[in-house]
Amino acid sequence: MSGLRATLRLYGLVKNLGSTDDRHRQSVDILCTLNRAGGKAIRAFVSRLDAELMTRSRGLEEYRVIPLRTFDPNPFIREHQGWLTLHVCCGFVALAGQSLLKDGTLLPMGWYVYSDIGQWTAERYIDFGPQMASLLQTSYDRIGLRDYNTLLNDLDSVSDADLKWQVAEAWQTLHNVSSPVSHDDCHALFDPVDNRWYFAATDIDIYQPHPESQKQGALT
Repeated sequence: MSGLRATLRLYGLVKNLGSTDDRHRQSVDILCTLNRAGGKAIRAFVSRLDAELMTRSRGLEEYRVIPLRTFDPNPFIREHQGWLTLHVCCGFVALAGQSLLKDGTLLPMGWYVYSDIGQWTAERYIDFGPQMASLLQTSYDRIGLRDYNTLLNDLDSVSDADLKWQVAEAWQTLHNVSSPVSHDDCHALFDPVDNRWYFAATDIDIYQPHPESQKQGALT
């Protein structure tokens, strides 16, 4: 069985649930969020660094980062009557006048993607097309990191030790970081070259359910 292959590199957060004799149930739980309608969506990070930072958020210490190409989405799809919903995450939200790290928790920024899959097979993959690529590049440009995608490619190939060091640097830095524009919600990306956070005001719908809800259980 193929994992969740796509035209974008994507990372998810999973935690072990222990062994099971039910072949239709995975032995891991994947981190999800809820949209406004209460539907569940898999958190899918375009940055390996962002995914690792999320594991340090309050209540997520048991999770580990995996490439979604190694994750079998069929149990999720069966649970949702053939639909696969992803929240494609790019950076984090700094709420107006608040710290980027709010109550020990990071809020990913992203877009919901809905696909009527039916059943995932080894031949399947998700083609996000030019719209998602344009959304991501526009976000990088707006925040002043035009070549950010190159940085993400570089992070894919670094050693675990190098990535651990980079995560520690980003985590230490964000404790003293807040939105630079007090009346606007901001989109934040960490530049691993300059070791600093960059911000830009965003008009993205940043609705976020309560963190406890996130741990349970077309493009917008």
